Amino acid sequence: MQKAVRVLRVALPLAFVAFIAVIAVSWTRSGVTRDKTATLPVTSTQRPQDKPIIAATGFEDTQTIGGRTVSHIKAKRVIAFKSGWSTLEGVALTLYRANGLTYQVTCPQAQFNSETKEADAKGGVRVVSSDGVEISTAEIRYDGTRLTNDIPVTFRIDRWQGKGGALDLDVEGETIRLLKTVDATMTPPTKGDPGMTLRAEESVFRRRENDVTFTSNVVMTRGPDKLSGDRMVGKFTQDRKTLTAMEGNGNIVIAMSGAAAPGEDLGGTKTITCDRFFSEPSADGQLGAIIALGEPTLARALLAGPPRRDIVARSFRIALANRAVSELKAEWEVVMKETADVVREIGADHVTVSFEPQQHRATSALLEGNFRYRDPKTTASAVRANYDIAADRILLTAQPGFDPTIVSEGQTLKAKLIELSPKAGIAKATGEVIAQLVSTKQGGPSADTTNIFPAGSPVFVNSDQLIMRQSNKTAVFSGNVRAWQVTNTLLAQELQVQGAGQVMTARGEVRTVLYNAGSEARKTPVTSRSDQLIARRADRRIELVGSARVEDESRIMTAEHVSMYFDANRKIDRIEAENKVALLEKTTNRRANGDKATYFVQKKMAYLTGSPATAVEPSGTLSGQQIVFDLNRNRLQVLSPSGTTQGTYKQ
Repeated sequence: MQKAVRVLRVALPLAFVAFIAVIAVSWTRSGVTRDKTATLPVTSTQRPQDKPIIAATGFEDTQTIGGRTVSHIKAKRVIAFKSGWSTLEGVALTLYRANGLTYQVTCPQAQFNSETKEADAKGGVRVVSSDGVEISTAEIRYDGTRLTNDIPVTFRIDRWQGKGGALDLDVEGETIRLLKTVDATMTPPTKGDPGMTLRAEESVFRRRENDVTFTSNVVMTRGPDKLSGDRMVGKFTQDRKTLTAMEGNGNIVIAMSGAAAPGEDLGGTKTITCDRFFSEPSADGQLGAIIALGEPTLARALLAGPPRRDIVARSFRIALANRAVSELKAEWEVVMKETADVVREIGADHVTVSFEPQQHRATSALLEGNFRYRDPKTTASAVRANYDIAADRILLTAQPGFDPTIVSEGQTLKAKLIELSPKAGIAKATGEVIAQLVSTKQGGPSADTTNIFPAGSPVFVNSDQLIMRQSNKTAVFSGNVRAWQVTNTLLAQELQVQGAGQVMTARGEVRTVLYNAGSEARKTPVTSRSDQLIARRADRRIELVGSARVEDESRIMTAEHVSMYFDANRKIDRIEAENKVALLEKTTNRRANGDKATYFVQKKMAYLTGSPATAVEPSGTLSGQQIVFDLNRNRLQVLSPSGTTQGTYKQ
């Protein structure tokens, strides 16, 4: 379209000023036949009362400047009228430019006023240049300053061709205005590339500024891409052959990659709506990126799925490569909604979405500043996050003073690094993990309803790593695990919680500190050590497996397997042990060994059985089928209903 600026600016003014002026200047010196009779037909239809005073046929004139031919005009007939107007018929004008180009201007009839410098051309005006320019219109009027008409104009310039409904050309201002719907199409320079079509109600070409402005219902189409708005401006190189930038404002809609060629995949439609936009050039001078701004409202981008993504932000930068979107960067107040099986909402201050170059689909996103995530089950926040869209994985990272946080089905998780897989329902945390587990209606991983943590308050867990799975409602903590609730504490190398406290399993150097023993408020806890701990809510018990050791005040029990039983109030009622059972009472220095033992915490009674069970105290030793420790009365009793009882006494 930039060629049209040059041709309309040069050819048309010269066509209707220069060649008419040549006639006026050379009228007295041309070698034509003059006839002053008034009997010749009057050809001026605009002034029927005007009287012809001079007529000539076969008019021809050549103009030179400094020995160089600048123009040559021919007319079949010329008539001068009394009013000062002259009429030319069968006009052919050749203009010779200093750069070697020539312009051929032809029209059936032209009229010129030598006093006012007005001119009219009718009957079909045609301008053809030696470099392939062609302009046609039915008529044009020149008022001494501007060339205007109110009828269609068509043109063909280099790769451009089009039409306009009316023309207004400011000769002095070197500005061309096309009105009443402008259509322009440019054929691509390379075969197979899409062409560009532009349509608007009005356009203004400014020769000096090397730009063109389209206004009112502007639509630009290039292959599968479409851009529409109230006003758009194209800027060109000095030779007006290459488009260097585009900008526009007012109801801008940019639809890209909507209808690819057969066999071509451009990743689906990407539609951006905004208040204004401008472009950035690439390294090779082509259109490299589009900046879309929302002023005062937010700009919006719709990305075809699956899943479909709806993004709002203050501004977007859409980077282009090979006619397709390669990157989309959203800035400030960014909110991205993904619509699939469930609706997700992701927000941040800055979001950069990358597209892979083959299928042009979104593959990853970098989210920086005030990151937020929400779906029906999970919310998350962080300073920044990396979103692997293809793998459906979000990596949340920390910043000094702010660790990422996830809340899933009521459970809260913080760590230095959190990896969230929403579709799989998996959250992985690493580094200074702290979780808050509570009972919820959704039945997510919880520990506050187990017998270890019986109170109705949350359980907090620290660890080096954590994996939470929504599918089977499990949470697995590993590495330096510490779980606590008020005063009860559990330490281990691994802790697994399943469901709403249905099963809780700890492994590796397991230690517990429990204050919920007996009915009274305790100042000293019941502590334990074991290789493994299993707590089942339905059983109201805790199992200690492997090198188990339980200590209650001054009493110590060891065995390979120990079970702690709880009453309806989740207080420790009794402790049962089996396999290599040993009892020790520090205050009396009593020791006992057997196969099984039952210790009633509130009654402070211990029953040890074996084959035989033995007890050692400072005053001697006892053995039998059962040994009873009455700790309240400081009494030891041996029972052997079907066997023998033995004892030794020391003075």
